[in-house]
Amino acid sequence: MVRMKGSKQNFAQAVDNISAVDEDDLLDISPENVSGDQLKKRIDEELDEVIEEAEEEAEKASENMSELKIDEAKDEDKSEAEPEVKTEDTEKTEATEEKVEEKPVEIKKDKPEKTVKSKKGNKKMGNALERELTNSEEELTGMSENTTYITKGTTITGDLDVDGDVEMLGRVEGNIKCTGKLVVGGVVTGNIETGDFYAESAHVEGEILSGGILRVGAGSVIVGNVSAMDAMISGAIKGDIDVKGDVEIGSTAVIVGDIKSKSVQVSNGAVIEGMCKQVYASVDVNQYFGEGIQDLDINK
Repeated sequence: MVRMKGSKQNFAQAVDNISAVDEDDLLDISPENVSGDQLKKRIDEELDEVIEEAEEEAEKASENMSELKIDEAKDEDKSEAEPEVKTEDTEKTEATEEKVEEKPVEIKKDKPEKTVKSKKGNKKMGNALERELTNSEEELTGMSENTTYITKGTTITGDLDVDGDVEMLGRVEGNIKCTGKLVVGGVVTGNIETGDFYAESAHVEGEILSGGILRVGAGSVIVGNVSAMDAMISGAIKGDIDVKGDVEIGSTAVIVGDIKSKSVQVSNGAVIEGMCKQVYASVDVNQYFGEGIQDLDINK
């Protein structure tokens, strides 16, 4: 139900108009001039006119309200149908708002811990690394760090006394005394006293006294007596061989001289001109021969 303010105001105005009747009109409707029925009829007519006017105003007001509602509905449809158009100003303002709202994210990178080492620690590490490299070099070459090198084309006249290892590819005319390992790939004219002795394509004229292993490779020639703890011979030796341990004679070996050892292993193809005696063996050969052989009785 629609309440119309205009109709109420018109009705009130009509009442005021009735109350504000001129004196002449009042005289006309006085009881003396007008009867009671006429007065009532006239009042009813006035009221009918006021009511008609109020109804007309109410109809107009309702029409205006319906038109307003239709316009509002159209505006809403337009606002929903039309897409929101962003201008450059609005985009800038939105971008600035987003920048203000977004908080910068701090990314913390874990810094690698710095290891502080003292000079002593570095020294120890360096020494350990150096020792490791030295050991690996010794394993590969068979030579220690304290090694004396005599290069090919070098000639030394006189005796050599070396504390450590010696690798000799040149020529030495004199005696050689070496506490370590002696590797000869050249020519030596003189006696040799060493720990371990290795001859590779060497030529030696003199006696060799080795406190360790004696190894004579193929192509090497030794003229002189040889003494060692163990021996492996693939070259040529003219002289007596005295070895406290085992002797291995390769197929390319040529030996002119007697061999004394604990045991001998001779490969097929080796040439030996001399006596082989196992004087350092643990077996007493005399127990098998001599006077005891006469006491043997086959029937017993």
